Amino acid sequence: MRRIAFSLIAALALAGCASVEDSVLRGQPQAYAQPRPAPTPNIYMSALRAPLHSELFACNTWGSNLGLIGQRGEATNYTPYMETPAGSLLRNPTEGACMSSGFGWRGVASGGGRQHSGVDLANPNGGYVYAAGEGWIVSADWRSGFGNFIEIDHGRGVRTRYAHLAEIDPNLHPGDRIAAGTPMGRMGMTGNATGVHLHYEVMVDGLLVDPLNYGLPPQYQTTPVTQTFDEPIAMESLPDPVQ
Repeated sequence: MRRIAFSLIAALALAGCASVEDSVLRGQPQAYAQPRPAPTPNIYMSALRAPLHSELFACNTWGSNLGLIGQRGEATNYTPYMETPAGSLLRNPTEGACMSSGFGWRGVASGGGRQHSGVDLANPNGGYVYAAGEGWIVSADWRSGFGNFIEIDHGRGVRTRYAHLAEIDPNLHPGDRIAAGTPMGRMGMTGNATGVHLHYEVMVDGLLVDPLNYGLPPQYQTTPVTQTFDEPIAMESLPDPVQ
């Protein structure tokens, strides 16, 4: 009987170790592991997943931080995905939008300005906002000037933030695992916003990066200088061109 009891205890201990190891192997941060309520049926459960936008157009041409804009109004540096330490993330996690403001210093015609910490993707008709990549919900609540706000931890020091949402899927809770492209809210103008848009931020190792340009290869390449001249070269000293 004692042998049987020890065997049962050993089996339970091994089962417990296996479940913990399985959780670790899946990469779920232990801090997020907590009981979750049963989901309530709503529109997000039947909504389509995120579309992949091949281009991103500027809403206007007078923005001070829009970056390079082509003749058709397209953001020339835009690609559908950005490559990060956590894998590929969507640069435009919306149902459809134009870029109303880019990342970096945002000046005004009268002088002054301020640093803009993300990219603004606007659509007066609203639309779904999606998870830019797989991860875990850090927060899904009201965040002062950001209004309705969602933050996702994608692992490896990468996080994304989504602000000014009109609403958040009520089934989202901190600790939930979320798949890439999952609809999780609708674009709005809650908090400090003057129009319907998504304020989208990407953070890598605690630093905010440009969602439009992060991960792009260098746009220009130079060759090393091998010879210099102290004085201009006189034209008469140049050889005659070959006839």
